[in-house]
Amino acid sequence: MEKLKQLYTRIAQQGIQAISNHQEQVDPNLQNLKADSRQGLTLLVKLPAHVTRNISFVLNDLKKLEPFQYYYTANTIHITVMDIRRAVPDFHMSKEKLINYRQVIQEKIENVNAINWHLAGLICSPGAILVKGFYSSELQQLRNGLRASLLKNGLLLDERYATFSGHATVARFKKKLIHPQEFLNEINNFHNVELGDFQASEVDLVIHDWYNRQPHLIERFSLKTT
Repeated sequence: MEKLKQLYTRIAQQGIQAISNHQEQVDPNLQNLKADSRQGLTLLVKLPAHVTRNISFVLNDLKKLEPFQYYYTANTIHITVMDIRRAVPDFHMSKEKLINYRQVIQEKIENVNAINWHLAGLICSPGAILVKGFYSSELQQLRNGLRASLLKNGLLLDERYATFSGHATVARFKKKLIHPQEFLNEINNFHNVELGDFQASEVDLVIHDWYNRQPHLIERFSLKTT
């Protein structure tokens, strides 16, 4: 997990630099969510109630300092296993193509054990607040297997790069920060906060928007459990 720790450190450094220089990345789509028609096909893990509850407690403190940012609700917080088809306006996929994706994913998932997760600490990227997620080797096994299987079966994968992050995005910047330094101090206070452990025995294939507000469940796959 040293590589993962280095990734989170790099993201945090980029976020600190951006915010310190008043260059945080504001998401323009948050100004008019009703007009945002972007959707995509994603494989994700839902978080259990005890974890989202802990995250919500932490976010409540941040809301007091920066109430005008976009904070994910408990039911929308998730961990992305893989963005299969990136979110684009007026996304459409044929029923036949969806069936093909489901079959390939099912064949790969049924041979992978449940994934253990440890969530601890907040960091800022230039445009969002992330919860650091640390995971067992099964996640990378699943990701690598899916990449190979999708390619082998001629199915498009929109990954811009082979991600190995295990974070959950919990807030995005809707406006410029009012108290940037105080905000960074508060994030730093939560740098190592324990947010919970869990085992993911299910993975959801969904069509959803950028913020996972109303995901359309295509299939819920079960990982192997001992």
